[in-house]
Amino acid sequence: MSESNSVRVLTLPNAEQAALTIRAKALIFHDPKSLALLHHVERIAPSEANVLIIGETGTGKELIARHIHAQSGRKGPFVAVNCGAFSENLVEAELFGHEAGAFTGAQQARAGWFEAANGGTLFLDEVGDLPLAIQVKLLRVLQERQVVRLGSRKSVPVDVRLVAATNVDLEKAVQAGHFRLDLYYRLNVAPVFLPPLREREEDILPLVEYFIEYYRHRLDLDSPCVTREAATVLRQYNWPGNIRELENVMQRAVILATGDVVDVDSLHLSAAVPAARPAAQRPQAAVPEP
Repeated sequence: MSESNSVRVLTLPNAEQAALTIRAKALIFHDPKSLALLHHVERIAPSEANVLIIGETGTGKELIARHIHAQSGRKGPFVAVNCGAFSENLVEAELFGHEAGAFTGAQQARAGWFEAANGGTLFLDEVGDLPLAIQVKLLRVLQERQVVRLGSRKSVPVDVRLVAATNVDLEKAVQAGHFRLDLYYRLNVAPVFLPPLREREEDILPLVEYFIEYYRHRLDLDSPCVTREAATVLRQYNWPGNIRELENVMQRAVILATGDVVDVDSLHLSAAVPAARPAAQRPQAAVPEP
């Protein structure tokens, strides 16, 4: 994290080598709602409580999870896993590990994510995508603090802080029978509500400046300035893709900038996306009071 003129920044480690994904690579805290959120996160980080981060895609949930780990004092690794990236047949072996011969293709024993994160933090993104059968086993691991590899009867103790994230309403998923209520309660000990970018208006231009500097250094270009008209459009745009969309827009704008200026034409924002609502009509973000 860096800090300058009351602006605090979180970035992904080795972001230059990271593939382009829907993940946000930077998160800035300048808007009062963002600063209140950061204060809340840093209060819960030193505890051992499970954390559930709730927010739209591209808002920076993994960055929040990494900051929780960094502030927790835990000496083990931070392990990030996307629960939606594996088939139902493989997710159990990935989570809890497996022994040789446990299933076709399992030629040797392998530790799962819980064992890999021992002593540290396991971040389960898109936790709402876990099948119900795996939710039962995850609940048991959280209760007993031990895992049993697939194909084994021996339990392995684990010391893992769990941080989960979702972009869906888990309460509605519970009501629909897609998510277990007891697991929801176990995960939701310390909730963190991450507002979308359109509700953090004071973060937008600092993020614009950050990504301009990031990409002009990466592309070895002069640093362009943003016109007043372009800045107004950037603040008023609704940002359905949140920080990840803003990063894409600024990467393109740096490349297409006319001379040393980023103007409205350089932004190429989608005309199909409505502008942000007036501030008076915006709902208040669910950020805990500091």
